[in-house]
Amino acid sequence: MSFLKKLFKPFMVVAPYVLRNGQTIGFPTERPIFSERFRGRHRLYLDRCISCNTCVRLCPDKSIELVEVEGREGKFPQIDYQTCSLCGYCVEFCPKSALEFTDLVEYSVTDRSELIYSPERLAEVPDIKEVLPMLKRRTERYLTETEIKSRTVEEL
Repeated sequence: MSFLKKLFKPFMVVAPYVLRNGQTIGFPTERPIFSERFRGRHRLYLDRCISCNTCVRLCPDKSIELVEVEGREGKFPQIDYQTCSLCGYCVEFCPKSALEFTDLVEYSVTDRSELIYSPERLAEVPDIKEVLPMLKRRTERYLTETEIKSRTVEEL
């Protein structure tokens, strides 16, 4: 009898987890709604930026440099996402709140030079349907007494 008990014990441990709902979502047709403090791609407000150079000096990865923008006076941050660790120092210490994080995390490109975002490109945050045209619904995670589950919040 102990042989059968040893044989079926692993199955009995795994069985409850097999019957539960999965904790993954069906990306790219489903996408989670991230918290407000989530660190995604930056957004730059050109009218707020005073070209103070704080973001450049604070960046531990040296991913930010100031460049000129045609038609505007002063220099504005350009971010290289090849090296940016999304630490948040630039956002936290900007005296005019000219930089903020968005919930965009889709950085897939075929050429690495496309990961260098100019100030103009940072100022324009694309609609999520432009980035993920096959997106059908947004989901949010919630906690029950025993597990984390996802529920659909909006259909797109």
